[in-house]
Amino acid sequence: MEKIISFCLLLFAFGFLSAQEVFYEHYGNEVEIWVVLPYNSINFKKGSDEALYQVSLQISDAKKKQVATLEKSQIIPKCSWLNDCGIPIHFRQELPQGSYNVILQIKNKAMGERRSYSRQFIIGSSSTEIGLSWIIAKREDLEYLPNTLSGLISDEVKLYQSYSISLDSLKITIDNQVLTVKNPQSPIVLDLLPYLQTDAQNLMNLIFYENNIYYKMEPFLFTPWYAYSLRYSLEDQIRQIRYIANQNEWKYLRRLPKEKQAEAIETFWKANDPSPGTVRNELREQFYQRVMIADERFTLHKKIAGWTTDQGRIYIKYGEPDDIYSEVYALDKYPYIIWYYYDKNLEFIFADITGYGQYTLRNKDEEY
Repeated sequence: MEKIISFCLLLFAFGFLSAQEVFYEHYGNEVEIWVVLPYNSINFKKGSDEALYQVSLQISDAKKKQVATLEKSQIIPKCSWLNDCGIPIHFRQELPQGSYNVILQIKNKAMGERRSYSRQFIIGSSSTEIGLSWIIAKREDLEYLPNTLSGLISDEVKLYQSYSISLDSLKITIDNQVLTVKNPQSPIVLDLLPYLQTDAQNLMNLIFYENNIYYKMEPFLFTPWYAYSLRYSLEDQIRQIRYIANQNEWKYLRRLPKEKQAEAIETFWKANDPSPGTVRNELREQFYQRVMIADERFTLHKKIAGWTTDQGRIYIKYGEPDDIYSEVYALDKYPYIIWYYYDKNLEFIFADITGYGQYTLRNKDEEY
């Protein structure tokens, strides 16, 4: 029996946005927490070649009682090879089953800059079956998450993998090379550098064998969609979900008080997970990607967010059109653009009625 866990890379056609994100994996009584700092969001003091960041987590239970405080510091050098990569900060903490709130605080020690974010997670009775396949590279004594394995130049490249199921073996394929590990023990830490070539694509996949079941996965590399949940408020996230939610889901979400929005969003995505039981939700990642691309492409004068426009909404719902036709200087007509989706037998007509570049959907019946 085959289970496919698609860890596809998400490619973006725009510059990286300042962000950081938190990832949780649960094994027995222990939670692994990863905080990822995008290098492109790091601020350096004028004249300095490095920045000192302090990352702290304050974890509270459902009764708002603080149960753990975790803290690490990281010196980050100023160097071009880190562009579009991430800096991982890894924590472990024993916690019983229950709901938890995390206050994440990131402080630039030299500049005094401080950012705080709130996150929630739930520890249930079952552990994470197979966690994220982290690729941790090391160069100049700094561990980082590369955004690609193609042309990677590093002193070390390791796979870090945790899991809770009973594995018979792990097979890693890098281009045409195969590495097999019999009876692996969690967490797996493997040196991949001997299998990587600087002039090759280094396309990699992993197959985990459990009796008569095997799981196909791809490496977890750094991608810009991590920015989503920090860029958009919970209220914005619910308004965006409206684009793809059914009528019953939307009726429920729109009436929620603020304190229940975060949990409801997680429940929505769990119910709409194409690969339930795995750490990643491919539909959710695709949605995040589309929202952020819509913002980059269709935001007007920094006052109208791209995802709130008609073009942004259609893009989030249906993705890239198969074909586009436009008349920007149409005679005796408003400038217009037509998006064609051949597989769905849909076409959307947008016109710039105001003359200020805001294209509104003219055939709204087609959308529904």
